[in-house]
Amino acid sequence: MCIAYTKTVTAAQMARRALALAGIESDIVGIDPRLTKNGCAYGVRFSCGEAGRVRRILKEKGIAYGEILGG
Repeated sequence: MCIAYTKTVTAAQMARRALALAGIESDIVGIDPRLTKNGCAYGVRFSCGEAGRVRRILKEKGIAYGEILGG
């Protein structure tokens, strides 16, 4: 599984909704802020096979995320 890190739970919720509309299953997870470069505390977990689509969707929707890790 991969995680797109976000700074706020609101951004994670927006990302989850955008991915759901695109048919990508995801869920919101809490992250230890020490594990990320920017101290992000939330993320959206999804199948790593969808990472390219996730990047495109989040960019198109203007949803900020720090990085995608995992897999």
